[in-house]
Amino acid sequence: MNPASSDVVRSKSQIPYKYATIRITQSRLDKGLIAIPVALAESFPDHNETIQVYLNDSPVSETKQYSSYTSSTRECRIGGVRQWFEQNNIKSGDEVVIQFIDRKRFIYLLIPERNFLMTAQDLQRDLDGSKTEQEASEKIIGLARWTQTDKSKVALNELYRLSGQQLTERKRVSAPLIRTKESIPANLRVLLSDVYKGHCQVCDFWFLKRDREPYFEIHHLDPLKGHHPKNLLVVCGNCHNQLEYADVKHEFNYELWLIRLFFNKNMYLVRQALLGMKVEFFKELFV
Repeated sequence: MNPASSDVVRSKSQIPYKYATIRITQSRLDKGLIAIPVALAESFPDHNETIQVYLNDSPVSETKQYSSYTSSTRECRIGGVRQWFEQNNIKSGDEVVIQFIDRKRFIYLLIPERNFLMTAQDLQRDLDGSKTEQEASEKIIGLARWTQTDKSKVALNELYRLSGQQLTERKRVSAPLIRTKESIPANLRVLLSDVYKGHCQVCDFWFLKRDREPYFEIHHLDPLKGHHPKNLLVVCGNCHNQLEYADVKHEFNYELWLIRLFFNKNMYLVRQALLGMKVEFFKELFV
């Protein structure tokens, strides 16, 4: 392989995470190996070496032989994956996600892209359907591990994903003799907690409870609307009461994010974490 021929094709990711793939060719399928583009060679040994590779979601790594560009093959390659190709029905043109688990110890993960995306989306659905905050926290950790993304970044990415959904009417649930508004879902409460760390979006006040967790309240800008990130504010008790009882004026930007509040003519800038977020959700295909 000529180093000059190595290239990277960037495209929009189907999930709010960055990841890298390698395209499999028929010649490599026939030989039962994965060719590593030169653009990735610096993350692999600079000489022939055995490496540890996790295949799919297996908890146990396998030892594979790696040939460096300086070897007689003149190609960076991982051998001994013919059976894995067959088991996963990998065809010419398919892409394989590669993750660098430990670059210093030469530990990697390989998984067909379709499986990687399906598992990530399953984890997202599980997060959205969490019944408790503990369950939601576990799903966030699971997404962080699967996508090799920092947990705090996962919370921001998932809140961003949910902000793209349509704003709907707020549901009501039945209780003995009364009907009450549906409480905020566990996944949103955990995501907002992870993103804002209990800091009021209006005045920035915060404190820790006895259990060392941050205290905060969540306010619906429109009480009739649903649990959408654009309709929710993380606030302290004081600001929450002002939102309920003071003379309040709201100012929104063109994307309908609240950016400014007035309490009895006193102006406050509203911190919206997603507004300052640089959206870079793409995949890199190394060819």
